[in-house]
Amino acid sequence: MRCSGKAVGLIVLASLSLAGCTAREGARVPTGATIVATENALVLPPPGGPDILNVVERRFGNAVEQDVNLHTSASTPGQNYLRATFFGPTGAGLDQKTATYSAVRASEMMREARRAVPGVPLAQSPYFLQNNYGPFGYAFGRRDGDACLYAWQQIRPPESQRSPLRSYGTIQVRFRYCATDASENELLNIVYAYTISGTIIGDPSWNPYGPPPTVDAGLGRTGSPIYRTAPPSDQAPALERPRRAVVTTPARTVPEIEKPEVTRQPVVAPLPAPQTGGSLPSPAGPTGAAGSVVVPLPTCTPQGGPACP
Repeated sequence: MRCSGKAVGLIVLASLSLAGCTAREGARVPTGATIVATENALVLPPPGGPDILNVVERRFGNAVEQDVNLHTSASTPGQNYLRATFFGPTGAGLDQKTATYSAVRASEMMREARRAVPGVPLAQSPYFLQNNYGPFGYAFGRRDGDACLYAWQQIRPPESQRSPLRSYGTIQVRFRYCATDASENELLNIVYAYTISGTIIGDPSWNPYGPPPTVDAGLGRTGSPIYRTAPPSDQAPALERPRRAVVTTPARTVPEIEKPEVTRQPVVAPLPAPQTGGSLPSPAGPTGAAGSVVVPLPTCTPQGGPACP
């Protein structure tokens, strides 16, 4: 069957018109990234900061990944973020793109850190550290007054405790943060205090945390005393009444009140008039007043006695 040129032209025009109608669906992000509300974040920074700018989510056939973008004030290029990837049954469908799983190795993590914080000389910490979710590693460096930290953590149960039917699933966390005039411990405190708030709903076997730890064998047994540990002074129990602050002030010197001097004048008794020939009579009679003592004057004698007045 032969088609004329005019018929072929009509078929081409019809195909182009149909293609133009189907292409007018509006603009969209081809990667599948969407901005979700802050309350739907799978991981949260500690209370008190850093502040959350927005949450960008990407869904895959085997994982859900979120970038919780954080406030940035440093001059180092790049965006601060707290990234969480939940591997498990997401229900997104088999036609979705699959997220790449990368094992947590020191060499690979340092390559990630240098890509995330370009131009900063980072050094990997040699210490074994862990937060509420298990061990983690980090690299730290400084540049032009900025302190930068890149941390990584993988949360999943040990191989002996996981299987395809129970306690499977993995959470990977990455943290990139640069701040001006900050110390290494200040940035590290964010890694210690961040919170995982999300989970995969619908599959009770998804449990990257593993079985709960066993109870201490000494609880409830005799011969295993548990002593009260005094909390630090800045973390006193709520039931304890706060003590009154005793304020000591330097003692003031009170000047003594000068007492007026009392000058006692000597009491001078008038002497009686001298008499010749005999003892001197008392002013109050021969025996004197009651309670008084009368001393007679010496007798004047012409024979070498005391001089007479």
